[in-house]
Amino acid sequence: MSLLLVASVLPDVDLLFRFVSHRGLTHSIIIITALMIPFFVVYRKKAIPYYAAMLSHILIGDFFTGGIEVLWPLSKNMFGAINFEVNSLPIALTELILFLFTLPFMYKLGDLKDLLKPNSKSWTQIIPLGSIIGPLVTLTISVSLGQSQENTLPALLVIPSLIYIGIFTYSLNAWLKWRHKNNKTTPKSNKTNIPSN
Repeated sequence: MSLLLVASVLPDVDLLFRFVSHRGLTHSIIIITALMIPFFVVYRKKAIPYYAAMLSHILIGDFFTGGIEVLWPLSKNMFGAINFEVNSLPIALTELILFLFTLPFMYKLGDLKDLLKPNSKSWTQIIPLGSIIGPLVTLTISVSLGQSQENTLPALLVIPSLIYIGIFTYSLNAWLKWRHKNNKTTPKSNKTNIPSN
């Protein structure tokens, strides 16, 4: 579950690099497919959910909010169905409805419990946590400075964002405690017993 969440936000890694245009290289089906080939070779069917998570990000989310360069590098044309702004009311309402639907659904299927249960991959929650904190901080700064909130997180999505921040923070905290506990109970293999005189 942790790595699926990471895969679902991974295409937006282009936001960290100024020399890469957003929704280009990292939002291309060609590039994502090429990068996934080694994972398909090694993990076979187990790689499919991660591939689907990345594709859902670009084909469901970004496709409807301004478009993507889906065939980059063969074409730099932007493809999109409806050119809604990311923070428009229809998009915000859709995201809020999906949130209200998926949270109980995740609980019912046990995914929420799995997400909160610490394991060796729980540290990856820092990636979706960062992807939520960033827009929330931008919104807070815009509001406090009295600036335009045109390209910030819609106010409707503040509460879902805070809930997800709570979930990811709890998961990371549980992982840190779990790791600390396991480090204490694991014997050190590199220590040798020196007989006392």
